[in-house]
Amino acid sequence: MIDTGATHSIITEKTLRRTKHRKFITNRNLQLFMGDGYSPLEAIGVVDLDIRINSTLTTISAFVVKHLSADCLLGMDYINKYKLKLDMAEHTVSIRTNRTITTISINQQPEELRLPVRLINSVIVPPLQEVSVLVSAGISSASVLFKPSFNLKQQVPLLMCNSILAVERHTTSVPLYNPSHYPQYLSKGIILGTIRFPPDQTEKEEKHIHSDLSSSILIKNICLQVADISASDNSELNILRLLAHIQHETQHSQLQSVLLQSPKPFDNSKSTIATTTLYHTIPTIEHHPFASKPFPLYGEKRQELKKLLDELQLSGHIRRSDSHYAAPAILVEKKDEKYRLVVDYRQLNSVTIKDPFPLPRMEDTLQELGQGYRYFSKLDLKS
Repeated sequence: MIDTGATHSIITEKTLRRTKHRKFITNRNLQLFMGDGYSPLEAIGVVDLDIRINSTLTTISAFVVKHLSADCLLGMDYINKYKLKLDMAEHTVSIRTNRTITTISINQQPEELRLPVRLINSVIVPPLQEVSVLVSAGISSASVLFKPSFNLKQQVPLLMCNSILAVERHTTSVPLYNPSHYPQYLSKGIILGTIRFPPDQTEKEEKHIHSDLSSSILIKNICLQVADISASDNSELNILRLLAHIQHETQHSQLQSVLLQSPKPFDNSKSTIATTTLYHTIPTIEHHPFASKPFPLYGEKRQELKKLLDELQLSGHIRRSDSHYAAPAILVEKKDEKYRLVVDYRQLNSVTIKDPFPLPRMEDTLQELGQGYRYFSKLDLKS
């Protein structure tokens, strides 16, 4: 990878082992810093690299590091030495050696690059509060997709969301929310997650015709990707809220780890419908179909009723019907000042054949759950 923001060329130790190389110029540990000036980069030595471009052999002294976002970075030392030029119109790179110019094509489909996002300063997140922290992104400036570290979320009860970040001067900010009743500490340099560049959703042949449209499509696709991931964030947030009352830190961590293994039941971001093979019927006595008149609703309540019906139809809970039966609907205000849909089925109930089977006694039900237990959860009753 060619990096105009790097003063020196760098190669990872793992990549170096796969190549034939000379001995280290120096093998003492050296302290480097990334472009943000904060994030340290530990070098274990310096080595002379032979880099062949077509038939032209080039050399450069490179720092050897343990970890890096790319296998090898060619920095400004290499760019200046060989007067490297980038032609983005032709997608080529050319270098000059003596009087010879060597040109190669740029790889149009490189492997997806993920860069670590590190905390610049140590931070303490107060209980039940959100703070925005400054992080090092490893690139100079770009709009990138952020994904939180799964390992960090397992260790520290902090909530981070998948989001789009704007990187400027190698830094950006990430919001952290602490849903627990304890302050949470994060040390300087810890990896909060990774960032990657959004995929290009436009076709090459359409770029010169639909540049504005392509940009809007790209933004829309990025938003859709973030929205697709948000269901897992919703589940995690609900789990953390459910566990907020647990004061014992070890029990809180253990239970959170168990629940996060099956996050889907805790996602209430959208309505779901259970799958069943039963055909539902309502047994009735002989009667003529009835169609009750709707209750009068005006103004705000009428708009709320339409909104509720549209949401239920969109989620698949109701559908348009041409039935000869009709029951009126009303709205009942809830404690949170929202409305609940209620349907008046009294006429239907008057002709329904009652189920003669008696309701179970709660004492008998509890006895069947098991002997010697003091606590029973909703999951026990569900099973």
